[in-house]
Amino acid sequence: MTDKEANCRAMARRAVQKRTDYRKLWEPVAPRMVPDFLKVQQLLADFDAIGTALAGTSNRGNTDAKDRAEDAAVVAAMRVVKGLRNVQLNQYRPELAKAAGYQQSDLDRLRDENLVKALEAIAAAATGVAAAAMAERVMAKRLTALTETMEAYRPLVGTPRGQMLAGSTLRTTGRKLVAQLRTDFEPLDTRMDSLGEEPEFEKMAAEYKKARRVVDAGHGPANDAAAPAA
Repeated sequence: MTDKEANCRAMARRAVQKRTDYRKLWEPVAPRMVPDFLKVQQLLADFDAIGTALAGTSNRGNTDAKDRAEDAAVVAAMRVVKGLRNVQLNQYRPELAKAAGYQQSDLDRLRDENLVKALEAIAAAATGVAAAAMAERVMAKRLTALTETMEAYRPLVGTPRGQMLAGSTLRTTGRKLVAQLRTDFEPLDTRMDSLGEEPEFEKMAAEYKKARRVVDAGHGPANDAAAPAA
């Protein structure tokens, strides 16, 4: 499990606990939150099961290196995508539509060769409009970073094998669960924010909002500073 996934899992656990602690307060006035809450609860249970299963896979160091390389490539790619969106603001180019339309959740769902193809497509799109991108002062360093991280990830595609393949499959599921948690927390966040406008729910909403912050637990050297909620 990558640091990002572990941190997201910890956040989800805190947020679900806060929801549970205050359930008798919010459920009577917001019963429509119950199905969304139960959905997030189940996702967290699935996440915990994957974490337990991953603890039993071998050669963790090699797989963690692959995970870190993959995460770095996705971050670099999204910075290029944002640059392409700036270019599109000045002059819409149909050929950029797919590359500029990527969301991080889209890339998070991809693995191995499928992810490499997406990264290559983003890099090619940026190269094709290099002059326009340079005018926006957004692309040169970002494109270089994407190329470097992509080349670091490419040799790891297709590995590991055997038991490690099972670990890789579990990690794919873990990435999907992170993306799904982002989606499924949205209605809960919206409804809780609305409840927080009422005095009797201010404390509950404030504690929940604090719990929804993703905190860097410091598992490894590649971690960023505390990030916003997933």
